[in-house]
Amino acid sequence: MANIYARSPHIVKVSSLTQLGSKIELYIYDGSSGGPPVSPQYTLSKLIPASNNTDTYYNISPYLREYLEQDWSLNYNTVNDLTTYSRWTWVEYKTYNLTGAGYVLDQTKVFRVFDGYGYYEDGVNPDLGSILLGNGTKHYYWYDHANTPSSIVSHRAGMVTALLERDWFVYRQNLVNPALTQTHTYTTGGIYDLFRVNPTWYADGNIMQIYDDLNVLQWEATFIPKVECRYTPMTIDFINRYGGWQREFFFKASQELFNVTNTTYNLMMDEILPYTLADGQRAVFNANGIRKYTINTGWVDESYGETIQELLLSERIIWNDSNQALPVKINTKNINKQKNINNKTINYQLEIELAFDVINSVI
Repeated sequence: MANIYARSPHIVKVSSLTQLGSKIELYIYDGSSGGPPVSPQYTLSKLIPASNNTDTYYNISPYLREYLEQDWSLNYNTVNDLTTYSRWTWVEYKTYNLTGAGYVLDQTKVFRVFDGYGYYEDGVNPDLGSILLGNGTKHYYWYDHANTPSSIVSHRAGMVTALLERDWFVYRQNLVNPALTQTHTYTTGGIYDLFRVNPTWYADGNIMQIYDDLNVLQWEATFIPKVECRYTPMTIDFINRYGGWQREFFFKASQELFNVTNTTYNLMMDEILPYTLADGQRAVFNANGIRKYTINTGWVDESYGETIQELLLSERIIWNDSNQALPVKINTKNINKQKNINNKTINYQLEIELAFDVINSVI
């Protein structure tokens, strides 16, 4: 069964040499409902452009995105379990040809929908696969040796969201002691949140591989611990190009910037002869502030440029500050995707901004 990545257009073509027009019905539902609704949420229709051009096209992505909610309720103590339904959805669509006798059913198709996107080079309606973490081969996570693994794995190591069919299995191999391995087979298909690192190997890291039921490798990545002695790393969660939550760390120095905005107006004096010097001639109102941060990745692999690219393109970013979810936006608009052949040490610096005012102005 194919997937739709709804941040890119998904074009449905309805074509018949004899049709006068067409329509499409969208039935959108999550996995908890047991099946599509009785009535479609959307019905779209149009007439053919001309008698010698009977093809009609529909972009259904904007309608699907309305049913995706990328809530941040990640509990890394319960990964290796089914992911939240609101982060993906099903769509069944039916297309119809309009003839002189009315609408005639053309075809029915069912897709999974994720809040991801394809690149221009991927072409029309790309299917990016079953693993919602695909960029790069090396990923780094913060290992704090002052804490026990059980107390930090829940909010540090991160997860991989993956669509696993029945009898697919996940294989992990310890980086320090390759003789230590772990295999877990899934007897029920579904979309799962998977530990990136075996909790008992948090200090060592591991290779993670996903195989199908025929023992064919589907995906592989290496997760490497990094100890940071001087700075407190910043933990960033974001929705990547596949529509899944991805956790990355900015290990090195960060700086906090505070920016104030206000509006100035001229006062009308109560008394002019004489006026009170302490009153002044100008005052401000609507004063508020925004906190910004300059953050650094530390030295990373060349493949990390793809991770930074996806972070800059993300529309949902969370700074996980001591398990408090703080929404942020990226102010950095361009980066130099560095290569090891040019730069032996690669560091990326970004400016982020908290996506809320310092003074509560919610109404």
